[in-house]
Amino acid sequence: MTAVAQALFWAVMGPVAVGLFPPHVRGRVIGALSVGGSAALVLGVPGGTWLGQHTSWQVPFLVVGALAIPPLVLILTALPSTPPEESHAVRGVAPDTRRFAVVLAVTGLTVTGVFAGYTYISKFLVDESGFTESRVSTLLLVLGVTGIVSVTVYGRLLDRFPRATLTIPVTTQAVGLLGLYAAGGSKTVAVIMMVLLGASLGPVFMATQSQVMHFAPGRTETAIAANGAAFNTGVAAGALAGGLLLPVIGVRGTFLVGGLMTVAALALLLEEQFLSVGRTKAWSDAPRTAPADEDVYSER
Repeated sequence: MTAVAQALFWAVMGPVAVGLFPPHVRGRVIGALSVGGSAALVLGVPGGTWLGQHTSWQVPFLVVGALAIPPLVLILTALPSTPPEESHAVRGVAPDTRRFAVVLAVTGLTVTGVFAGYTYISKFLVDESGFTESRVSTLLLVLGVTGIVSVTVYGRLLDRFPRATLTIPVTTQAVGLLGLYAAGGSKTVAVIMMVLLGASLGPVFMATQSQVMHFAPGRTETAIAANGAAFNTGVAAGALAGGLLLPVIGVRGTFLVGGLMTVAALALLLEEQFLSVGRTKAWSDAPRTAPADEDVYSER
């Protein structure tokens, strides 16, 4: 039930929040929402674990439930009750089924790839890089903090550079995963690659959320729900694939597989961008008898 509630919340929250602001700051709003989600993961998971260890397993659930009450009251009293059909956020800005499908595929590939290795990151850092378990906890905290910072930075750039804010973190994720496979035995290299991973996970999902809302062929909440489904499927598929491959190719091999899947996502993304630029150029070179609106998003 909590999973269903969370999925519904994320599907509805994006269009509702975006609809409160002008269309030209849509990306910035999604970035702000992503900062909240990233910070909650960094603080909530270790905080809930610590609380459960020092009290009982029921207490974290009670605390989370109590923390949900003030936002519920705030939503009921302060959120405008405008019908969804009256909001500019209910539909995609430039509906495009093909581009929408590409973004969903990129989400699935990148998430499956990263979790094929990241699920076993603690084992990797201890067995391959030579860190102690106490150091691993510190590194994971650094990764989480890096994620918050990167989401904050990328979130401010989503509206100006929508394509780059997806292409760059997918690239750094591929470098991070493959770098850990190739040279993760060095502590210095492992730390650098961990920072790259931390700077990639949140921005990739944030950028795909922004793009599925832009290219949604139907309602935006349905588009975000589809992207969330691709993300969660990728988490499960990646962890399962890593678990099956672990006894066969070792923990380093799982990062190789994850890196190659991310490279495939990057290739798909670059191909889509290259083809869209070609189509835009062909369209602009073709004779026209009447003026037409420019596809600004494609040019970016």
